[in-house]
Amino acid sequence: MPQFVIIILIIVGSLLVLGSLFSVFFTFLVAYKVYSKTLMRGKAGSWGREQCSEPGNPALETMWKRGVEWSKGDKSFIKEVSITSKDGLKLVGEWFDYGYDRTIVILPGRRETLVYSYYYAQPYKNLGLNVLVIDQRAHGLSEGTYSTCGILEAEDVKLWLKYMHDEHNQKEMYIHGICVGTCVTSIVVATFKEPYLKAVIMDSAFITYKEIYKNHYIESGHALFPVYYQIWMWFKHFTKCDINDARTIKYVPEFGNIPVLFIWGTKDIYCLPEKSKELYAACSSNKKEIAWFEGALHSRVRLSDEERYDSIIGDFLARNA
Repeated sequence: MPQFVIIILIIVGSLLVLGSLFSVFFTFLVAYKVYSKTLMRGKAGSWGREQCSEPGNPALETMWKRGVEWSKGDKSFIKEVSITSKDGLKLVGEWFDYGYDRTIVILPGRRETLVYSYYYAQPYKNLGLNVLVIDQRAHGLSEGTYSTCGILEAEDVKLWLKYMHDEHNQKEMYIHGICVGTCVTSIVVATFKEPYLKAVIMDSAFITYKEIYKNHYIESGHALFPVYYQIWMWFKHFTKCDINDARTIKYVPEFGNIPVLFIWGTKDIYCLPEKSKELYAACSSNKKEIAWFEGALHSRVRLSDEERYDSIIGDFLARNA
């Protein structure tokens, strides 16, 4: 083979290798940008209590405003509470102490603070429960930088449950999780076997976090390869957690017989109904119940019919008190 041909082939091969390396480097940078935007607390005030997480979103703004208005009426019952996570983060919450000896913890979704949880807290006072709303790690006034999609948050919630039981004499504890809050709930139920955890409510539960993130990603018009897959490498790098541990379906077979109420909307495009049915079927509890809300969207189920939503929860708790 002539020498000039060999030189040309070497140059072309080198360009292809350099081009491939640059492409991989570039897509990793894009993946980092997406990761930092969606799973990392950014500048001061982001993921904060000051405003709705999606200003301009009519549904979220309605839920936000109704929750804030409700909280004003019960402001005198609020006690500021805090704990320290196993990795040293200060975590804060508000406890609506109505004088009962049982409390429900409300766990909102990603980017949402305890202010968002006010909207879901409204019916519990009349059901005979105190209400604990918390800023999960990296949200609101709690410390931290990274969301771990339920993994370390579950360890935090176990500490909250123990704190309320041991320090505030709460004989019974309950959990109401929404979206990512349901993944937290599933891990807690499967691994925290204290008898004072009595029942849980899971609204808009997903089968795995990667599944719901993928559905969000596709809905935003992005191609999955390669950025979607590289995001989880950044996740592992920063959090030291494996995203495959944020799999609700991994934990529901370990629920034992704790009463659990699953709530889903039929128009949820992130937690698809067929996957939701699969999750429900995998749950081990013989005290599991399911409620479907026709036309309701992801994490907007209560907004679709507040009266029915609250009534279903009230009936569920009455059966499992």
